[in-house]
Amino acid sequence: MNFIKINSTTRSFDVSTVCNALVDILIKVSDDDLSYFKMKKGQMHLVNSQAQSEILAYFSNKTETVELGGSSLNTIRTLAALGSKAMFAGMIANDSFGDQIKSKLHHLKIDGRLTVTAHDATGSCLVLVTSDGERTMNTCLGASRLYDEKSIPVADISTSKIFHFSGYQWDTEGQKKGIIKALDCAKKSQCIISFDLADPFVVSKNKQEFISLTEEYADILFANREESFLLYNLSAEETVQKVAENKSVAVVKLDKDGALIGDENSFIKVPALDTKIIDTTGAGDMFAAGFLYGVLNGVSLESSGKLATILASDVISHWGASVSQHAIDQVISAVESFQK
Repeated sequence: MNFIKINSTTRSFDVSTVCNALVDILIKVSDDDLSYFKMKKGQMHLVNSQAQSEILAYFSNKTETVELGGSSLNTIRTLAALGSKAMFAGMIANDSFGDQIKSKLHHLKIDGRLTVTAHDATGSCLVLVTSDGERTMNTCLGASRLYDEKSIPVADISTSKIFHFSGYQWDTEGQKKGIIKALDCAKKSQCIISFDLADPFVVSKNKQEFISLTEEYADILFANREESFLLYNLSAEETVQKVAENKSVAVVKLDKDGALIGDENSFIKVPALDTKIIDTTGAGDMFAAGFLYGVLNGVSLESSGKLATILASDVISHWGASVSQHAIDQVISAVESFQK
């Protein structure tokens, strides 16, 4: 299968992104807890600061795990752990969560282009994980909703090999204008543009706009089975074919059934790895990281899919949205073998 060719000109970054700057707060809950708040299991719910505080108060007797969050940021930090040169742009407030994000980016050697506002708090995502490993998210975007086109780091995006973004960023008019500016910059600079649809709720809310974004900008589209159906009202196989007709690469994740990957020349299925599910938080983000790492290293789409399954299977096998060092080493070693 053909691989995606990276622009051969000198580039400062392997991958860059504009994303909601969030911290994730992970809590183990029951199905009854979700029912109490009338949450739809497995989906993301946008909430305001007051609602987030009320939900946190309800779970105040449970143990919390706090991590760096945000869909594209999860992908970026995993690519950084793999040795890729990465840039992250977003908006924070001058508060403890904002300080945690700055500190973590520095620790991970990710170039942070953070805009600071005094008009809201740093965003947070409450990740509620049930015993079956499914995660239900309540996201308070906070300061992230104030991000706009004035903060877009044009110079950094234009010197990136890949620009990656997710549907979660498509919220306020300011954020939308910012993403369009970033995409126009990436397209003009011949960056590979990677679009992760992110969540069924977000796709159903922005269906027509996401179709336009996909067809005008996306070189790579990531979706799961439900998201792909909501976008085009087509099966996973038909979605891959439709995206491929636009001369783009489609990657449709099928959970335990693996993933479908296709371009205008080929269509393959990559099997999932047999894994005991503990927590699915970040699975799609880590899948994207593995796939993009393969693209950056010039391996085939099939091999990139195999790298993606290594990271996705690892992150769901334990608590929290971070991959293990063992999985990182596995992926690096696999790339070396694919390149021989």
